[in-house]
Amino acid sequence: MNKKLIPLIFISPALSLITLTIIAPLILMIRVSLLKPPEGTGFYIPDTFSLQNYQSLFDTYGINILFNTIIFAFEVSSFSLLIGLIIALIMRNISNHFRIICFTCLLLPKFISPLIVVFGLQRILGNHGLLNESLITMHLTKEPLDLIRNHFGALTGEIYLTIPFITLFLFSQLMNIDEGIHNAATGLGASPYQVFRKITLPMCFPGILITWQLSIAWNLGSFLGPLFLGNPSNTTISCEIYHQAFEIGNWPLAATWGVLMGAIIMTFLLIPRLTISFIFKEYLK
Repeated sequence: MNKKLIPLIFISPALSLITLTIIAPLILMIRVSLLKPPEGTGFYIPDTFSLQNYQSLFDTYGINILFNTIIFAFEVSSFSLLIGLIIALIMRNISNHFRIICFTCLLLPKFISPLIVVFGLQRILGNHGLLNESLITMHLTKEPLDLIRNHFGALTGEIYLTIPFITLFLFSQLMNIDEGIHNAATGLGASPYQVFRKITLPMCFPGILITWQLSIAWNLGSFLGPLFLGNPSNTTISCEIYHQAFEIGNWPLAATWGVLMGAIIMTFLLIPRLTISFIFKEYLK
């Protein structure tokens, strides 16, 4: 047997899986996006070709959804990164016993359906939810606060779903830093803030950027938060795909939005990588 074929034989199962689950559906989605939308019954007009769907993405309505999706992804990623970094720093500096409790609190919601988590947030943040009832009981407010069906509700839902992943990534980065370096800096008179700014932050800076990049890619597909905790002004590309495919039945336009979202995610995955490689080369040495 030709030795050059041996690596191909070993990777053929993985290539077949990638082809069946990623490449083939992507090609099919691109083809559907080039079909004409239905004029009556049905999901599309077979054996047609049209760029009408791509043209409709760049009208006023489509541009608003596009910008709303990108801005919302940046907001969720930035707040999640800040909160996740604080939690990861706390977890690094506590005992193993309390660290296990923190891990349990972070991971436990991930063992249940995200829909249940979102519905739970609806009950907590609603007008008669736990948070509003507590604020009224403590006389901090006289009327329930509007915490859902708005931008705050959509943002809160997606942040809650994103924080566990970000915290675990950042915690892994922090634990890879040699504790002896921190001890040496403290012994030389550095304050905790100076240790964080001069040692901890620079050493985990590439990891923070990569985590932020992955978070943006994840949140470009935000769906549950805007749909169940937001309002129509918080519509994202994923919400529009759901609306076109399952409520209107316009599969070609839904597929077109899917192609656009895939292109945007790939763009945001490549640009930060180039930034890290060429601008922050000193951190990667």
